[in-house]
Amino acid sequence: MEDWNKKVKLVRILNDDQESKYAAIEGEVEGTDGEKQSAVLVFEKTPFHFDEVVKLMQDDQQKFKVDFINDIYHKYTVEARSACNDIKLAFIHPATPLHIKKYSKKQICLINETSERYQTIVRPYIEQNQLNSQWVYNIIDGKSERERILLETDQFLLLPDLMWDGKSMDSLHLLVLVKSRSIHSIRDLKPEHIPLLESLLETTLDFISTKYGIAKNVIRAFFHYPPTFYHLHVHFTTIHNRICGCEVERAHLVTDVMDHLALKPDYYQTKTLYYKIPVNDKLYQLFEESEQTKNKEA
Repeated sequence: MEDWNKKVKLVRILNDDQESKYAAIEGEVEGTDGEKQSAVLVFEKTPFHFDEVVKLMQDDQQKFKVDFINDIYHKYTVEARSACNDIKLAFIHPATPLHIKKYSKKQICLINETSERYQTIVRPYIEQNQLNSQWVYNIIDGKSERERILLETDQFLLLPDLMWDGKSMDSLHLLVLVKSRSIHSIRDLKPEHIPLLESLLETTLDFISTKYGIAKNVIRAFFHYPPTFYHLHVHFTTIHNRICGCEVERAHLVTDVMDHLALKPDYYQTKTLYYKIPVNDKLYQLFEESEQTKNKEA
């Protein structure tokens, strides 16, 4: 893939989040058959590291442009020449319309998903519209990304999240993929899965604590609901990481999930789940249509 970046034509900005120093851009790549294929490029500013900041401050050729000086307050613009200015890039190609939608900026709202709504609206939608999970199966089957796997058992494997730089412990983000293909999300979890979750949690926490020197009580393990892809997976981050989808309207702690399953065997088959969803998402439109139909029949 030498000089692959020169073959990408940038089309438009999909999302630009100044708080998280993140930008998603839609691109086009000309295929071997001459057809244009969509792509998504996700840029993320890497965290600062003390050693690199020291190099920057001691660099005689480094330029510091004065923005203003007011009493004890000085502000400068620095054209960083060191690794302080490194950027992490994820490249998705060919990208589907679902990928474009996923990385586009959205107006969002909260909805309530009852068990009935899940069975009649959400589950059929998932089966028809979810992002292709073949990349997950490729990892599980050992066909790709073998070099990225940090830990593997007969039930699950652990690897870094695509956007973690592998260096900053505050932004640590690892992903556990469960090998079973029959568990799509927390909606499928039952008491019989508690031993799997206990083993997954204990083994992974031990590994992270030992490998990265992080205390277990600052590591959070959680599910997303709804998830980005419907193959059961668990996110492991430090509690300092605020841009990993850990909001209350999306994240479900693994410990809470296990407690719920122990208290009520069919908890996730009957529980109404509340979460955020883009208003331009097809699923939101299906909820709205269902509500309108009910109002007409009332």
